[in-house]
Amino acid sequence: MDPIHIRIGHNLQKIRKQKGLSLDRAAQLTKVSKSMLHQIERGDIQPTVTTVWKIATGLHASFSDFLKDDETSVSVVTPKGEPDITEDNGKCKLYLLFPFDPQTRFEMFTIVLDPGGSYLSSPHNEGVHEYITVTSGDFRIEIQDRTYTLGEGQSIRFAGHVPHRYENPSGEKTILHVTMHYAERQG
Repeated sequence: MDPIHIRIGHNLQKIRKQKGLSLDRAAQLTKVSKSMLHQIERGDIQPTVTTVWKIATGLHASFSDFLKDDETSVSVVTPKGEPDITEDNGKCKLYLLFPFDPQTRFEMFTIVLDPGGSYLSSPHNEGVHEYITVTSGDFRIEIQDRTYTLGEGQSIRFAGHVPHRYENPSGEKTILHVTMHYAERQG
């Protein structure tokens, strides 16, 4: 398995070329600079969660399209020691469990928020729904102008095309299982 930044770069280039997009056009669609997209494609840098979401949204792709490795018919997931991608100075760690599957139209992650950790998500495309289950700790999520506080064992579902922010308001680690469902693939 390639290091994550190499996989992201390879997948970005593959998706961009499948869509017949130049780097200039991809930069316009994603609002990520042409030079950064080029560096990502070459595997020179590892983008943040926010950058990968901006690219996925702009190219009408799923988040895990950029993280996935070769396809297999059976997947067994073993927890990784290192996250696939981090945010908030390492206080938000994302671990890919299952990349996007075109038959089921979903992808799954584990997100670990250290005490005080947060993640501000860019709005996703229309038709994307998030399903979050708190497996450990306390969790607060702001969706548009409303705040929801959930504890261990509680779940929430919402349309992901609106601004939303994940937060761990506690002094303990929070672990979330997140399923992203894509109602319709565009472009």
